[in-house]
Amino acid sequence: LHAREWIAGSSNLFTLSSILDDIANKKPTAADTFNLYFVPIVNIDGYDISWTKGKRLQRKNAKGVDLNRNWPTPFKNAEAVPLWSELYPGKNPGSEPETRGIGAWLHAKNSELAGWVDVHSVKGLILYPYGDTTQPIGNGDDAKFERLGRNVAAATGGGYTGQTAASPPFGPAFGAFDDYLYRTYKKPVLTIEVAGNHFVAHVSTIRTRGTEIFKALTQFAKEVLIFEGNGGEIVFSKEGNGGEIVVSKEGNGGGIAFPKD
Repeated sequence: LHAREWIAGSSNLFTLSSILDDIANKKPTAADTFNLYFVPIVNIDGYDISWTKGKRLQRKNAKGVDLNRNWPTPFKNAEAVPLWSELYPGKNPGSEPETRGIGAWLHAKNSELAGWVDVHSVKGLILYPYGDTTQPIGNGDDAKFERLGRNVAAATGGGYTGQTAASPPFGPAFGAFDDYLYRTYKKPVLTIEVAGNHFVAHVSTIRTRGTEIFKALTQFAKEVLIFEGNGGEIVFSKEGNGGEIVVSKEGNGGGIAFPKD
């Protein structure tokens, strides 16, 4: 969702490559049980801009909207966010074609949805709901998410911490993809912030970060199966550059309710 986070996209593709290598070497992978779908880039125009001289740190889409603040959620900023802000959420929730495109795909798959991982950079965090409020989820889900975040963080081999998305340094964050997904579908969702020191990650770190995300997503697949209400056929979909992993299965899901332009 964020154009400048190239290391998130490369980590997604490294995960795909690692899975294919393991399949070729007859090693067990998530693909033994799951169908895997990879969509390399969501914020295509923003990503293209980030290759332009002086625009490497482009975060938003070509229209200047933060796609990870453009989702319909019940909590909003108390004051209007200016157009120039890196966190500008758009004129209304779901106003952007990228958000609508993802939303339409989710709606088409709403009977199969089981979980998601949204990959960003560069804080080394495993974030779980909520990001727009410190109020507990309730119904025992807070403990489930704490366990999910802890186990996925441990699977990376170190350097990652699990916490609610509302915790520092990000919270509160309004209109975020993960909060929208959880409230709509009530399934496990994480935002993984790939570890690092800067958005412009050195090429020498690609393998290390990619391996961490491969391990994290492999563990997430295991955790989804034991998260309440999940099981059966699961589908992963990756969308790079601050991309997402969409995990789906047969079952009941919600729909998309975006306002019209």
